[in-house]
Amino acid sequence: MAALFTSLIHKIVCRSLSEPAGHREPDRSPMHHRDFDLGSLEVFVAVAELGSMTGAARRLGLTQSAVSHVVRQLETAFASQLLDRSIRPMALTAAGQRLWHWSNRILTDARQLPAVIGGADASFMPELRIGCIDTLAAPFIPRLLQRLRDSVPSFSIASGLCGQLREQFLARRLDVLFTIDSFDDMDQVDSLRLLVEPFVLLLPRNWPDVADEAALRTLSRTLPLIRSTTDSALGRLVDQHLRRLGMEVPRSFAFDATDTVMAMVAEEMGWSLLPPTALVKSRQHLGHIRVLPLPTSGFRRSIHLVTRKGELGGLPEGIHKAGRAVIRQGYFTEVFANSPWLKPMIGR
Repeated sequence: MAALFTSLIHKIVCRSLSEPAGHREPDRSPMHHRDFDLGSLEVFVAVAELGSMTGAARRLGLTQSAVSHVVRQLETAFASQLLDRSIRPMALTAAGQRLWHWSNRILTDARQLPAVIGGADASFMPELRIGCIDTLAAPFIPRLLQRLRDSVPSFSIASGLCGQLREQFLARRLDVLFTIDSFDDMDQVDSLRLLVEPFVLLLPRNWPDVADEAALRTLSRTLPLIRSTTDSALGRLVDQHLRRLGMEVPRSFAFDATDTVMAMVAEEMGWSLLPPTALVKSRQHLGHIRVLPLPTSGFRRSIHLVTRKGELGGLPEGIHKAGRAVIRQGYFTEVFANSPWLKPMIGR
């Protein structure tokens, strides 16, 4: 690993030294190991800052000849003159200035490694890869990132079906999941519940109330059920609930996007069962549909924040806190304005 790191530094710095910025051709030459390391870069930085090999030797507790030898090795390694020795005090050449710039950056990063890898900064991630079920992704993820952007430099986001996200998480292509899968079957996974929400009944705008289970059965015989596809967790949950009620609802329409499901209801093509987060995502349809409580109680789902145990330090707790704040601070405003009875039914 150390040799690989040294070779990588050599490739980056050597190209920077040999060609001015803005005039670099792609590097197609093979990499060769050279005799330099972080210690030799530290020696060079001391010489550059003090303008003297004697001063650098004194600072580092080395002999002047050892410092001179290191500088010569660097000049050989990079095939560049780094110091102008014809003047006093010595001055950096253009190549030397570039090496001084890169060396400072490399040494600063190297000094941070112990804390970043296993110490107080173990929660630092250069890029956080987040997966989110489609029904929650918008506008939840943009609002979440607004709260996290000062603590994480970069993000990549994947949204999709629960099963697909699980596969990506297990393959280590995602670091964090927002999902209805709590991963209770896995010991090495931490799961924090974000919210619990009931399923609601969606009807065409002019359809009468559905006050009890008998009315729901009449509805199912009168209008087609607009389903989510059965390869989605959402579609499977709805099918399981209908089977528990003993309702065999004919299959007419199935879609993989909840926005299309709501659009179909708005066009009076049928009825559906969806959770409130899906209503937030497709809130442009709220004025064209009726949202009613499901007359059969107890049908709800939980959304969890899932991470690998012990790998992100305190970051999962911070993400969970930020996510809860997003939910509490106006996330369901338009849904509650349309259906105020829903407010006490959504919780942790």
